[in-house]
Amino acid sequence: MTTLPSLRVDPWCMDFAPILEDLALQIEGSIERRACGRIRDLHVVMSENRIILQGHTRTYHAKQLAQEAALDLAEDGSILTNQIVVC
Repeated sequence: MTTLPSLRVDPWCMDFAPILEDLALQIEGSIERRACGRIRDLHVVMSENRIILQGHTRTYHAKQLAQEAALDLAEDGSILTNQIVVC
């Protein structure tokens, strides 16, 4: 059974899909490196000016590291929503 890749780009922004997809992958990689794999089920969803972080972690510190990694790569004016759940 094959699984479909997670959607990283808001369907309303398909004109910018290749650029946003590349940025989402860069952000995910940066988060993985900075948080040392402490974010489970990590997904970065992009739209034209919004970045949404999703996943699970055991510490608020790892959640904050993920947010800082995303902000380092985000363009000016981007809105970041950190939906990473600490449990």
